[in-house]
Amino acid sequence: MDTCRYRERLYELYRKEDDRLTGGPGWEKFPLFWFLLFLSYKCTRMCEYCYVFNQVGYDDALEMDNNTFSRLLEWVPEVWKVNRVKVNTVVFLGGEPLLRTDRIKKVMDAVHDNTDGMQGALCTNGDVIDSVNWDDLRDIQWISTNITDIPLDELARRMKIIGERSNVINQTIIAALDEWNLERMLDIARFGVENGYRLRFYRNSYWSMDPRYREMLLKRYHELCDLLEEYAGRGYDVNTTFLLDFLIPAWDGAASLYPCGKRMAVVFPDGGIGPCVRNHTFKSGTLYDPDPLAKLQVYDFHYDIRRPDLPKECKACESRTACHAGCPNDKRTFRDITTGKSIVCDVHREIIPRLRHIEALKKSSAP
Repeated sequence: MDTCRYRERLYELYRKEDDRLTGGPGWEKFPLFWFLLFLSYKCTRMCEYCYVFNQVGYDDALEMDNNTFSRLLEWVPEVWKVNRVKVNTVVFLGGEPLLRTDRIKKVMDAVHDNTDGMQGALCTNGDVIDSVNWDDLRDIQWISTNITDIPLDELARRMKIIGERSNVINQTIIAALDEWNLERMLDIARFGVENGYRLRFYRNSYWSMDPRYREMLLKRYHELCDLLEEYAGRGYDVNTTFLLDFLIPAWDGAASLYPCGKRMAVVFPDGGIGPCVRNHTFKSGTLYDPDPLAKLQVYDFHYDIRRPDLPKECKACESRTACHAGCPNDKRTFRDITTGKSIVCDVHREIIPRLRHIEALKKSSAP
């Protein structure tokens, strides 16, 4: 593929001085507004940990109709104009987004033509990687591949194809931690780190309250940290942002980097919009509502330790700027409220300090 025109636009964006909100030193390129697009729920798989499968079902997999899609192409630039955020990202989710790469191209073209530029990313299971029209994906910078249940050699083949045929600047391996991926977690990590890929390990949210699962999860997290500490000490570029359960352990500012319920636009195939990528049943508005940014302001989903209704214990915790009292949607799912401590508080208390130690090792090992 030719050098991506979009990347040049982004370089210009990062250099440009204006009054849009941006991250502080070291976080200037971190996106503070997220467009998370579910254009279709059609998929090649039925994974037991999938939010769509568990909340919506696949009996009649929904795909965005043409009228709604046309409105989306107008809506994304409209929201960008009013959100006053410098670095935005568009992420294509599903279902399997590579089943409709033509629509990915149209969205990114609309973004390119009507904004100052945004980061482009997508998450795929890679099942259709051999038949992709790569010209449709020329403006995608980040591709995350869900390992699902495929062997590591097949994952390597798929990611090699992506690296050779796309314009991505980095790739990420996603592993949802069902029993199989818990078992091979360290093998996945070794493959990822040694090949220069980022890692994302997500617990199976629907097993979060199972004592047996939590015990195994914490055990594996500690084993992973042992491994990554060794790699970081040897000079490998180990990335901890979003490594485990959406955590941002290196962030130490009081203001939350989590955009949930504030700077996040989740768009569903029926044209509904909402504040949470994990919740496909809660919708706060539609693409057709006036003042769409207001529809995305949903206090219950604020993932922010500054919320006055959170426990004093959380506000005094040393891990507060990474945990922020845990995912509000997790608490909503299991407790019917979004206050209180994280549902995996015990896990976070043990693992966040270890992730921060890995960050410190990286700095001490840097040339």
